Amino acid sequence: MKRKNLILFTVLLVYVSLQSVWWLYNIYRLSAQVTDPTDMDRKFYMILGEGGVFFIILFTGFLLTYRSFNKEIQVGNQQKNFLLAITHELKTPIASLKLYLQTLLKRTLNPSKQEEILNKSVKDADRLNALVENILLATKIDDNGLPLNPERINLSEMMEKVTLDMLESSGKTVDVEFFIEPEVYFQGDKDAFYSILINLIGNALKYSPEKSSICVTLVQKGKETALSISDEGPGVPMDETEKIFDKFYRSGNEETRSQKGTGLGLYIVKKLVEQHNGMIQVKPNVPSGSIFVASFR
Repeated sequence: MKRKNLILFTVLLVYVSLQSVWWLYNIYRLSAQVTDPTDMDRKFYMILGEGGVFFIILFTGFLLTYRSFNKEIQVGNQQKNFLLAITHELKTPIASLKLYLQTLLKRTLNPSKQEEILNKSVKDADRLNALVENILLATKIDDNGLPLNPERINLSEMMEKVTLDMLESSGKTVDVEFFIEPEVYFQGDKDAFYSILINLIGNALKYSPEKSSICVTLVQKGKETALSISDEGPGVPMDETEKIFDKFYRSGNEETRSQKGTGLGLYIVKKLVEQHNGMIQVKPNVPSGSIFVASFR
């Protein structure tokens, strides 16, 4: 349907352009019948000027219309990808929870097996809760930003605790290296920084291969505080380093993508970092992977 609309738009543009050329030609042909050379030159330049203005206005109108049309297509694709992603993200833990509950109801299990199933159920419930929290947080950010309650945060303790908790819940065999300066404090919103770390560390764990390394770094020099998370995953293509922070943006096709996600995590990170007068960047991690750096003054 979108392709048909684009073809229709192109055909309309060509048709209007040809009609405009034909209209100018006929006006010039009629003006050429004037016998006075001075009057003919005046008519010619007048037609040329009016035609030029007309074409500039016409071209500008079509250019703006095309950009608007193209933007609507992109928004539509992003919304479609988001709906596909959110459906998949919701169905998987719900199906797992249902299976675990059915197993507990239908079978008599030993205490250790029960504990294992209950722990897996809690992880799926946490995954659902994190998904809902991200959606609610993105909505609040869009509604004039998230209200902040600044307080003195011990970032050193928070970064280490969040990283270890997420590593344990992920179940991945990944080596984490800490380069965290002790007793680094920052005046910011505790919940907002928790969301920043959850999304950055979760992103690194998601794309990290088994038995790879993740580096968690925190430094403070004077009034500047910088934190970074690096991984050894596939990395971010150079032409997507800005796009990945857009709402709903994810690389590839949602129907064939293997990695989980909704395209909200990095969008939330960028908005919350900016609300704290900071800046977020992504850099290549040689030889493979990405480095996400958030700096604050």
